Amino acid sequence: MNSIRFQVHLSEDSIIQYATRIEAPLQRIGGALIAPSTMPITFWKIADAPWLDMPEPLIHGKQQFHYGAPLTAGMDLDCDLSLTKVETKAGRQGALTLYTHSLTCSCAGKHIVTVETVLISVGDKS
Repeated sequence: MNSIRFQVHLSEDSIIQYATRIEAPLQRIGGALIAPSTMPITFWKIADAPWLDMPEPLIHGKQQFHYGAPLTAGMDLDCDLSLTKVETKAGRQGALTLYTHSLTCSCAGKHIVTVETVLISVGDKS
């Protein structure tokens, strides 16, 4: 299906801004600032996935995070975002199209996080 590769530099400023927006506490490990566990959802804006360029809004379905190590300030992440599945289901307000994604990020070859996300659009796509 569709997939893109991109890089993310995780700065202290970006972690502080995100943590402040979601009212998450700031934490450190070995002196390094740790990103809130949901921060990878912001990486999609950097990715600019062309298949997500839709006129209708997308609803967030579900999301799972699988961490191999914490996200910390100073990391240069190599990320892969893939659209792994598209399915249509009947909903109360019409057809629902479910877009399943996988975002995998590593740093210096070490797995950091994999995020599985389902986004939903409402309405007939035919």
